[in-house]
Amino acid sequence: MLRQRILTASALGLPALALVAWGPNGAVLLLVVLILGLATWEWGGLAGLDGAGPRGALVLAVGVPVLALGVAPIAGLHYLILGLSLLWWLVVLLVLPFYREHEAGARGRHGALFAVAAVLALVPAGMALVWLHAMAPLLVVYLIVLVGLADTGAYFAGKALGRHSLAPHISPGKTREGLFGGLLTVIAFAIVVAWAWGLDPMDALVFLLLSVLIGLVSVAGDLFESILKREAGAKDSGSLLPGHGGILDRFDSMVAAAPVFLAGLLWLALVPMPSVAA
Repeated sequence: MLRQRILTASALGLPALALVAWGPNGAVLLLVVLILGLATWEWGGLAGLDGAGPRGALVLAVGVPVLALGVAPIAGLHYLILGLSLLWWLVVLLVLPFYREHEAGARGRHGALFAVAAVLALVPAGMALVWLHAMAPLLVVYLIVLVGLADTGAYFAGKALGRHSLAPHISPGKTREGLFGGLLTVIAFAIVVAWAWGLDPMDALVFLLLSVLIGLVSVAGDLFESILKREAGAKDSGSLLPGHGGILDRFDSMVAAAPVFLAGLLWLALVPMPSVAA
């Protein structure tokens, strides 16, 4: 299984990273819309949208706004969506501890809410990735690698040391030890990157703290998708990626991490705030 995961990640992830690092913003926008389209299709299935029509409509409800926001100059709407996204993930963080297993199987009651949640979660994530890339492509590369390392560190630490469940009612396999292992991996990576980028000590400290926050927030995205799968009675969101499951299974952490990372960079003035179009 691990070998298959590595082969799939190398075959698909490395070319995508190369495009993000050196490709034009328009190409990255199309890549993001493609990934989000596939992830939304899977999300629709988990939400109980049966048939190509309803799931296709959900794909359009996510993809069209992301495409429109990606080609438009940065305006007040972009900042409004970013702010609403932060509020959304704050609500998710507050609600996660109260989810209980006996609610599983309520897809009929919650399907419409989960479909709306797809728009609330995926549109800001796509907008944030394209916005970040327009400012500095390496920031998107950093974010992708950071989230991947957080997940990898958590996986190996959990396998070796995991004893205490992190969220037993949502994802029993995740452990507190795994979370700490993932955060230690994030810290090590952030320190190396801060040094490589020549950040002064204060900026490096702020960058490090923001990276740790992103490591934590990425777990929220993962856990929220776990709720979707639990409600749907599914192990994976799909089967498109051998060894990984579906697109959403690989993109869930990024959905939460991207808008928070962008907002943190702007608020902490680690990147210049772009001028707002009239």
